[in-house]
Amino acid sequence: MKEKKVAIYSNSWDTTGGGGIVYVLSMAKMLSKNRFDVTVFFYETIQLEELHRRYETKGLKVAIQKRTPMPFFSQLYFAFKERKAFDIVILQSIVFPRLTFVKKSFVLCDFPTVKMERLSEKIRLNSWKNIIVNSEYTKCWLQNYWKREGAVFYPPIDVPSTYNQARNLDLVCVGRFNKGKRSKRQDVVIDVFKDLIGMGYTEVNLHLIGYNQDDDYVSQLKESATGFPVFFHENCSTEKRIVLLSESAFYISACGYENNEKEEPMLVEHYGISVVEAMSHGCIPVVIGKGGHKETVDDEINGYHWNTKEELQLVLINLLEHKELRIEMSAAAHIKSEQYSFNTLEENLLQIFTKKNKY
Repeated sequence: MKEKKVAIYSNSWDTTGGGGIVYVLSMAKMLSKNRFDVTVFFYETIQLEELHRRYETKGLKVAIQKRTPMPFFSQLYFAFKERKAFDIVILQSIVFPRLTFVKKSFVLCDFPTVKMERLSEKIRLNSWKNIIVNSEYTKCWLQNYWKREGAVFYPPIDVPSTYNQARNLDLVCVGRFNKGKRSKRQDVVIDVFKDLIGMGYTEVNLHLIGYNQDDDYVSQLKESATGFPVFFHENCSTEKRIVLLSESAFYISACGYENNEKEEPMLVEHYGISVVEAMSHGCIPVVIGKGGHKETVDDEINGYHWNTKEELQLVLINLLEHKELRIEMSAAAHIKSEQYSFNTLEENLLQIFTKKNKY
């Protein structure tokens, strides 16, 4: 049987795209493994050499697309060319997509950032037959903002068969260093950590991992952390990140701190692939109880939710004081992460691409 030709368009501007790049590459790997002829397109702002170095792209066809304005007639021309070239198209987008004429078409929506208000937006969106989302949380806001249903496909991860049980008491926080609206709020994590040190928990270190997108913010964080065992791992390798997750006891996420998810749903974690990755390596997740975190982490079962600094502090103190609880929660976190493994989610993805339902 002839292989179906698939185009996947990433919306990442550079290689610090993090979870977004991992999402499209994971989908490409699964489809390629199952005899689809897949090409992944990135914007010309992406440095391909850097992309191949930072992410697992072996065996994948990767190409560049130009980032240019596309007025209506240009969209028509592109859509006709696309229909001749591909059997399936997947467009990663958080805004209303361009037109497509490909019958089997999918918008891969990390989160719908704008509400549908114009007829032209509805026409463009309706030209895409299906929508895939990264969580039930995103699916809910897709219904609210775009009036469409979505099929949930969680970003898959590699889950090791075993994890290190002889762990230190360190805290790890993974996320881009950026003080913007969707900041990972490393400043909050540092504040709570400093309080723990002041209480006598001096055997604990804090590791902050992420791409530096804001030099001023990083300087402020480093100044705040002066004199404390806080280690900054800017732009660190995947291998280094895995080592830290494998050795540390706790994973802290403060994304969404002080944000109202009902009023500003974009500003909380929509899924949080780094949380699930940490769980797969036995880290106990202690995360803001908002957004996608509520799906991936079950409070007091395989991790903990918190919303205030006081709550975060109390959870950490309880875990630091009770070794058996740490062992139990670490094991539970690893088990929960298996729900998001490649092996578990592959069948889910293939069902989405073979069903005739319109999402």
